[in-house]
Amino acid sequence: MGINTILDETIALLKALVGIPSLSGQEELVSNYLQTYLQSYFPSQVQRLGNNLIVDCPGISDGNTLLLCSHIDTVAPAQGWVRDPFGAEVEGDKIYGLGSSDAGASVVSLIAALRLLGTLRYGRIILCLAAEEEAGNQGFTKIEPELPRYDAAIFGEPTNLGVATSMRGNMQVVMRSRGVSCHSSRPWQGRNACDQFVKDLQTIRSLDLKDQSSWGGATIEPTIVSGGKSVNQIPDLVETTLDIRTTPDKNNSWVEAELKKNGMDFTIVFNRRHPMHSDSDSPLLKAIQRACPGISSYVFNGTCDMAYTKAPSVVLGPGSSERSHAADEFITISEIKEAIDTYSAILKEYTAVHKVDAVVESTTH
Repeated sequence: MGINTILDETIALLKALVGIPSLSGQEELVSNYLQTYLQSYFPSQVQRLGNNLIVDCPGISDGNTLLLCSHIDTVAPAQGWVRDPFGAEVEGDKIYGLGSSDAGASVVSLIAALRLLGTLRYGRIILCLAAEEEAGNQGFTKIEPELPRYDAAIFGEPTNLGVATSMRGNMQVVMRSRGVSCHSSRPWQGRNACDQFVKDLQTIRSLDLKDQSSWGGATIEPTIVSGGKSVNQIPDLVETTLDIRTTPDKNNSWVEAELKKNGMDFTIVFNRRHPMHSDSDSPLLKAIQRACPGISSYVFNGTCDMAYTKAPSVVLGPGSSERSHAADEFITISEIKEAIDTYSAILKEYTAVHKVDAVVESTTH
């Protein structure tokens, strides 16, 4: 099969996927479409778990098992779209549409690379197209225990085809700053929760979040602040949502311990995504370097399903993260072609040898 033929088919698939609304938790239609498409090329190897799709490709002989994972859901269209988010308009080299870059381009490029690979001599490849990566808990985090065990994983997300070996974790915390309510004309009779909020914010800002990671440290940012019931009443409670991004050194457990140590009143509402780091000596990283000499490293600022993996993993995919969740999101045909070439080279290299031991270095799973 020629690369031009499969590129044309890959572009057609991406346009079809863009045209099917697939917000997190509403992926049934896009999953149906992809299931039919995949069964035409892998007739006996496709499994569906909810709206998640698995393609299991075993080799002739034992070898390493590689997981390829990307997601089929999108966020809602942002404000400011000039084009139809579901129109899949092509202009020159660009394909516009919601999810075209995050992460439709990775999805279709991984499928194309798997098709081009043909029959495996050694090992096994598992392709997972996951639901609810952007929001929800019925995607990779739920089905990961049901997958065949794998030695390494590649997660398709926009990285400009640079390889990210580390990923920050993510927590959400609701912080409560308390006071004593009274009439606002007699503030001395109470204690304004806003004053306590200022003190609590100062405490957060005083935490030593710096480290030697690629990001320079963890971050704790107030995002939603609410309090007060009446314009003439001193509030007795201010609640603040904290969006927390953690690193291997300043991980989720470290942040939780620091908040407790400083006497903060808080509740953790989300704590499933932990920071990950894969050692440069892992067979996956070595195979990537052999397949793509000089491949650039990438600092992945977001989080993704890599947080739930159980093996050395990287984030690697076409497109720019700056386009993710933005109006008039697009991917270029050139980026997709390069992604197919890159993924294909890595698959061939990683599955060219018998099984070798994997090296993983991850934090607090």
